[in-house]
Amino acid sequence: MSLSSRDRMLAVLRYQEPDYVPLLFNTFGFTPPAHLRWSNQVERAQSWLSIGVDAWLTATVPMQTFHPDVTTRQWQEHTPGERWPCMVQEYHTPAGLLRQEVYRTDDWDSPDWPSHGSGVSLLDDYNVPRYRRCPIETEADLEKVKYLLYPRDDAIARFREETAALARQASELGVLLVGYGLSGGDAAVWLCGVQGALVMAIDRPALFDELMRIIQEWDKRNAAILLDTPVEFILRRGYYEGTSFWSPALYRRFLMPRVKEITDIVHQGDRLMGYTMSVGYMPLLDALAEIGYDAHYLLDPIPNGARVDLHRVKSAFDKKTAVIGGLNAPITLERGGREAIRREVFDTVAALGPGGLALSPAEAIYASTPWESMEILLEAWKEVR
Repeated sequence: MSLSSRDRMLAVLRYQEPDYVPLLFNTFGFTPPAHLRWSNQVERAQSWLSIGVDAWLTATVPMQTFHPDVTTRQWQEHTPGERWPCMVQEYHTPAGLLRQEVYRTDDWDSPDWPSHGSGVSLLDDYNVPRYRRCPIETEADLEKVKYLLYPRDDAIARFREETAALARQASELGVLLVGYGLSGGDAAVWLCGVQGALVMAIDRPALFDELMRIIQEWDKRNAAILLDTPVEFILRRGYYEGTSFWSPALYRRFLMPRVKEITDIVHQGDRLMGYTMSVGYMPLLDALAEIGYDAHYLLDPIPNGARVDLHRVKSAFDKKTAVIGGLNAPITLERGGREAIRREVFDTVAALGPGGLALSPAEAIYASTPWESMEILLEAWKEVR
């Protein structure tokens, strides 16, 4: 009996064996061929479903809503001796001024990164390697940032209405509705930069713990907002939480308890919980399994260029934590030939399937992902699924 995409994905998330191993795509700047063109996420889901691929719709809690008393000012500086102009954003809060400075590098406007906009935003991956000055540098900055991690009632009301409409569309399409808006350590990196966050955690642990407490309270509020909507699966970011950034000891001290708390809140709300971490997960497998979330999202089989033992991942997660991922986009799909793509599909299904697995390229398919590689992937998936 053929399942709907929603029921197939729910079977995976509950670690049951579906009618076949699903395949779904996270797209980021990807331009589909003419017969699959879309202009919004509903059309995108329809396009994937039309060729037999699974899909879901997503609802994201408004992230960059500030206290009503916050005002902002932005301009661009050209400093002699510096290669690029610098975009400066000031946030005037009731507790004082926060300042953010980001170099506008030559690749600021790029099809590979379509979502960051033309100016500076407070919470943006694109800022992180381009910082001249991070918003949070001192203890005094913590009181100020509370006014920038502030859920506005008007934005939340609109979000609930939009999510209710999305839920109806998801039901009509027979796909899962997924909730986003939990950021954890990723928010710390957005606010402090990678080096700033790590140095703070090591040299000023009490200060970093307080920052993470503020972010956790924000995440818990966002989780409560999501739980008050029809979303069925809630995803927490952890792109910057693996051991490419943090030692296992720092992860267990600052990050793991907070992921566990959010997981428990989501489960108490009778929803399924996912955690996104594509690289740096292998040294944390025992800790990740201990947390008890339902699905590990965008697990890369070649993190940092070295292939991992997926059988070990399967064993560690021990029929409790499903995997959505298992394929690599930048190396296998973009640079690998036909045999490399086919081998990865077959090897991943053999190691991680059939129950508790949905195939997905990590972290996404991009503007640079060739459609020819996608066709090879689709062919191999249909053979082995």
